[in-house]
Amino acid sequence: MNQLMNFKNDYGVKVAMFIDDPKHAGSISQEEATALNAKLFSYTYGSQAIGEEIILNWAVNPEDDTILLARYTYFGTPSLIAACDMLALLCKNKTVQEATTMTFQGLERFLRDNPSNPALPECENYVITLALDTVKQAAKAYYQDALDPDEITHPCKDTPMSLSSIKESIALHNIQTLKMLMDYTKTGYSDANCLKELEALLVVQKEVVEEEKKVQENTPDIPFRQMNTKEKIIAIDKVIDGSVRQFLIMDGGNIEILDVKENGENIDIYIRYLGACDGCASSSTGTLFAIESSLKEKLDDKIRVLPI
Repeated sequence: MNQLMNFKNDYGVKVAMFIDDPKHAGSISQEEATALNAKLFSYTYGSQAIGEEIILNWAVNPEDDTILLARYTYFGTPSLIAACDMLALLCKNKTVQEATTMTFQGLERFLRDNPSNPALPECENYVITLALDTVKQAAKAYYQDALDPDEITHPCKDTPMSLSSIKESIALHNIQTLKMLMDYTKTGYSDANCLKELEALLVVQKEVVEEEKKVQENTPDIPFRQMNTKEKIIAIDKVIDGSVRQFLIMDGGNIEILDVKENGENIDIYIRYLGACDGCASSSTGTLFAIESSLKEKLDDKIRVLPI
């Protein structure tokens, strides 16, 4: 109990509870896998020498690649337990490919006590990045996918992340400083020899941001009602991408925009739920409300979302 209280001082209640009493830590025995008619799959990411090591253990249905049981062992900072434990929970009953669609923002939000308060200190955001990167690399190993040069290049000795994964994080979080890069990837934390290469990557990201800014400045700001149907669907998808879609995907579902029609003063948006969202109880209540609220806030306050 005293240890849990200490973790609560450093983290929120949910993260502290995962650290104090992880539910999915450990290995999977052959007997457990056999009982599930599953095959064992294990993948080691990083190493204890680096200071960060995650070993994923999955019992996978060989017929459809569904992860029936997920566990892990780890070596690293305590908050890595919370990220891995939540990740193991979310991987269960997903296919190996579906597990790779989980996002940083989605996993981080699942670890929060309060939607407004970050789950971790900024300097430990990298544990979420490493946990998600482990799943992506494990999936490549599971499917025996060929790796490109950036995926087998590891520029920094203080992180298990490949050059490809570092570039993805820089773009995902719009990282433009070394401090922020360390927070999200741990790169350059203790290995000064890779700093020049990291700085070069950040210069490229700044150039990309500047180019996007120029494009946005030259793009006419058309009110939503004045857009044609194709433009409206693109705008709707963009709002959903930034709000609820990642959470739907993490639960094995998604949403498709079928049509947009003006109905008097209202704008009716017809949608279809996909995957696990189809027939889910919250698809007609909480999820629908979240989608409609986001669209009303961003696009037009007369929007109505109608599932078909």
